[in-house]
Amino acid sequence: MHVHGHELVLSATDLSNFLGCRRRTGLDMAVAYGKLSRPYRDDPLLELLWQRGDEHEKRFVASLRAESATIVDLGGLDDPVERVAMTLEEMAKGTDVIVQGGLSDDRWFGKPDVMRRVARPSSLGDWSYEISDTKLARETRAGTIMQLGLYSEMLAAAQGVRPECFHVVTPDVTTPVHTYRVDDYAAYFRMVRGKMVDTVALGHERVVVDNYPEPVESCEICQWRTECATKRRADDHLSLVAGITRTQRRELEARSISTLTGLAGVPIPLTFKPKRGSAETYVRVR
Repeated sequence: MHVHGHELVLSATDLSNFLGCRRRTGLDMAVAYGKLSRPYRDDPLLELLWQRGDEHEKRFVASLRAESATIVDLGGLDDPVERVAMTLEEMAKGTDVIVQGGLSDDRWFGKPDVMRRVARPSSLGDWSYEISDTKLARETRAGTIMQLGLYSEMLAAAQGVRPECFHVVTPDVTTPVHTYRVDDYAAYFRMVRGKMVDTVALGHERVVVDNYPEPVESCEICQWRTECATKRRADDHLSLVAGITRTQRRELEARSISTLTGLAGVPIPLTFKPKRGSAETYVRVR
């Protein structure tokens, strides 16, 4: 995410992050507009994950070199405009494999790991391209679907035809490549993308205020996790209760119990019947 002129340019990673945490989107917007500085975290485990991901991609690209007549790597280009221009040139030439290319469409920009030529006619000629992205996870997550859906939409704009499929390359020895039809996820992708466009239009301050830093799965690898955890601690937030679920928190908040202090004051036995779940589970978190 960055500002070009007066326009906020969004990436596939931004869309994936939005799906996981809207507050993160607001904080990243503030950084893009120069209102905040992104926190630096020295995280050896995260660095190791990035390294493993890079090695996984390199192994996949090496396997493609053995079976492709022409392959070009644009990873060394820093200028997004130049990267997109070079990608379009290689597509027009019919290059078999384009590594770390660049795609853009309106306010969106993306850098797919690999674009592979397929025998499907397009505005380029009797060929077109499909996206392959390397991921360490053996099971494809919703965020990955968002990323590859956006890449496929931008690719469709570049070649005049929507790609039939996109592919996730995993470390799984038995079935490394998982293939998905673009049309199967297009409606879901458009819905989430539309929600993100509507959200960023509200401005970063509104997005941050409207979205409390609820703990989510992506907190483990988010640079904002310390700031969000500090706020939850300052607010005496119910998420600090070990083992409490979001459903239980919503039930308690609906009954004006929104802090640990408030939960500690709930009488036992309970004076209310939960709408969802058993009373015993609420006694346990109490």
